[in-house]
Amino acid sequence: MPKRKNLNGIPHNFTRSFFGTERYYSRGYMGDWLSNAATRLNLKEALLDVMTATFIPQELNLYPLNINAKELKPIIEKELLGNGFASDFISEAKIKFQFLAPTSNKRTINCFPYMVDKEGKRYESDKIVEDVYEIHFDPFDELNLYPTGKHNYL
Repeated sequence: MPKRKNLNGIPHNFTRSFFGTERYYSRGYMGDWLSNAATRLNLKEALLDVMTATFIPQELNLYPLNINAKELKPIIEKELLGNGFASDFISEAKIKFQFLAPTSNKRTINCFPYMVDKEGKRYESDKIVEDVYEIHFDPFDELNLYPTGKHNYL
């Protein structure tokens, strides 16, 4: 019989994966893209729906963020199967982001990931703090979004 306690680490895992070094795109890592976009939009908070790979507010649905967010749901499915659960056992998975005011040239993002199973049980991670590295680029500039031309990405 599958053990639910084995699912507690999944929110931490998909969040760390989203911010991992393998997710560099054009001008920065996903934390860089997210933080720069949030700064330009004057956001204090945002949300990623992992199951649909969409951000709230919708202005954050930028190509680099979305293509990397799409890789998170398969992580959940793989971990569910590995722990003896059906791949559709989780009905909701989200990451809430808090964008803190920069201090002495340093920016960080607080992340609060969680997921909910089909029976309503919630699994969540402790707060995850992500550092931002590349703070000097425009995440809405077409040349940064599509460095080799837009037609190659659609």
